This record gives sequence, structure tokens and C-alpha cells, in this order.
Amino acid sequence: MILKLNDFTPQNAARDLFTGVIIALVSIPISMGYAQVAGLPPVYGLYGSIFPILIFGLLSTSKQFIFGVDAAPAALVGAFIATRNISPGSDEAVSIVPVISIFVGIWLMLMCIFRAGRLVAYISTPVMGGFISEISATIILMQLPKVLGGTSGSGEAGELLKNIYNTCRNDFNSYSAMLGGTSLILLLVSKKFIPKLPMSVFVMVAGALIGYTGFANDHDIALLSAINKGLPAWKFPDMRVTGLSEILSTSLTIAIVIMAETLLASSN
Repeated sequence: MILKLNDFTPQNAARDLFTGVIIALVSIPISMGYAQVAGLPPVYGLYGSIFPILIFGLLSTSKQFIFGVDAAPAALVGAFIATRNISPGSDEAVSIVPVISIFVGIWLMLMCIFRAGRLVAYISTPVMGGFISEISATIILMQLPKVLGGTSGSGEAGELLKNIYNTCRNDFNSYSAMLGGTSLILLLVSKKFIPKLPMSVFVMVAGALIGYTGFANDHDIALLSAINKGLPAWKFPDMRVTGLSEILSTSLTIAIVIMAETLLASSN
């Protein structure tokens, strides 16, 4: 990648710095949330929202690119974890997700070599739109119990609805529901009437203050688990896992979804 230094001016630098900070403040919690959707502890989303973007930005030959966490692959990984009866956030989940990621990368490399992107032209837009809408609905049903004071669900629609019912019956927390509902209303209203204001940043700051002041603990509002200081230990994933054929088929599905979403987004 060739950097043109004459493109940088004090005005551009200040604007880009401000934009980068805002995007980071928004993307980091989103990445932590999607890590939980994929069955991983939130800390993996924290580091996953930083290092891959830096590496991709330094190696990319384009001045413009779309890069970030995506709901569909996270939900597919989380569904795979659930079907194998692996507890989300467990050591087993932490060990198997990197293996899935490696095979997804291998499939994507093969698709690039054989130029499989041409097949995207035969994918119907309504079909892809329906698929993404279903993924969105699944994530909403998975995360709604957290807003109500419970824990996220897993499985098919019936199991997710049953988990929501049990949460309302046994674990409902009015303060959690009030905070979650208020945050959602603020985000939706601000997006419509003041779209240039990064309301999500203000919502996150307010949430942090609620936790820091002890209000959350006083009213049994669940907080994210503490994150250890320092970088996590880097190690190569253990490829000696059971159910390799299932991992291969799941990773192929994820790679196809990533390729289709990316190419369709680029063409749009």
C-alpha cells in the first residue's frame, strides 16, 4: 500500500481522528456483543475489533474499504456452538471457534483463487434479504432476555421464545427493562431526527456511569464480567478437535455467507 503524504492536512487529520474515535467507541461494544452471540467471552470481541482492522488497513491496497464485525457469521457460529451443547463462553467454545475461523479463511482463499464471486450474480436479492432478516430476528430473540434481566437464549425460535417467557416469569428486572427500553428509544429517535449525533456513544457513557456509581449493583442490573489487564496470550489454535466434518461444513456455510454479503454490499 502506498501512502500519499500530500493527502494529509491538519484539517483532514483532525477530522479523521475525530471520526476514528467515534467509530471505535461504537464498534468496540458492538464487537463485544457479537462475540457473545458467537459463544465467546466479550473480551474476544474487544481485541477482535482492534487488531484485524489495523492489519487489514495496513495491508489493503485500497483507500476505501468496508471492514467490521457482522451479525450473520456470529449467529452461525453461535448456532453451531449451541447444536453441539457447548456452553457459551466456556473453554471448549474458546478452543473451537478459532478452528472454525481458520477454515473459514481457507474456504475464502479457495473462493478467491477460483473466482467464486461470479456465482453471487445468481443469488436472488430477496433471498439474501430474507436470510439477513431472519438472522436479525434471531439475534433480537437471543438478546431480548438480557434487556429484561435474564441471560441470552440459544436454539430455534421456539426455544428462544420459551427462554423469553421464563425470563419474564422468573428473572424479570424492571430496572433492566427500563434502561434497555430507554436506550433503544434514544437510539432509534436520534437516528431519525439527529442522525449526525453519535447517540450510541452517549448511551454507552451513561451505562458506564450507572455501573461505576453502584446503581447497577444496588438494583441487581447485570454487568459485563471484568476484563483482565494486558493483552491475552497468543497461541495457535488446537486443531485436534472432534467433529471435524461438521466444522468443515459449518465453516463453508459461513464463508459463502461472508462472500455473498461482502460482494452484494460492494456492488450496492
